[in-house]
Amino acid sequence: MPQLAVANTLWAEYEQLDKPVRAGVRKAMAKFQTLTTVELRSDKGLQLSVVSMARDPRIRTIRITAFWRGVILAPDDGSETYLLLKVLPHDEAVMWASKRIYSVNAATHRLEVRDVAAIEQLKSAQAATALPSRLFAQFSDRTLHELGIDDQTLEAVRTVTDRAQLTAFGPLLPEDQVEVLQYLAVGFSPRRSFGTW
Repeated sequence: MPQLAVANTLWAEYEQLDKPVRAGVRKAMAKFQTLTTVELRSDKGLQLSVVSMARDPRIRTIRITAFWRGVILAPDDGSETYLLLKVLPHDEAVMWASKRIYSVNAATHRLEVRDVAAIEQLKSAQAATALPSRLFAQFSDRTLHELGIDDQTLEAVRTVTDRAQLTAFGPLLPEDQVEVLQYLAVGFSPRRSFGTW
């Protein structure tokens, strides 16, 4: 039977949602517990939909109320566990969903999210300017990969020139990767940075 898990980041926002929206979330969760995967896909009330512009092919939306949608991450590992990531008004949900990619960190095995559109804008803006020196120039790509920095984050981080800029980039990058980079930026060794978890 399918299950709908809730992302930790959503719980902080959940209590701020209006009562009918919270009721819609609970109703959607109940449907996931009672319907089969085939029934979920065809349920007209739930409207499980692929986001056509999504960067991550696993992103879907579900109907919470007539105006609100839930953004979910569909399983790609053969399981039937979906993850509710965000609840937003319809157009905002589609926009939010279309810009994000989820992955599992190779070092920590935690789920990470990144705003791909924002990262691409930052990278292109940085490439257009001459950079005096880069904050992580002394670390090889291999070292950063071993610390869990994936290729997409690495490409963006290679343009960072100082700690203030890293702080500005932080909200756009996966949380665990930012934490490692912050330790490196203040002078921790790669070994010590990874050992902070």
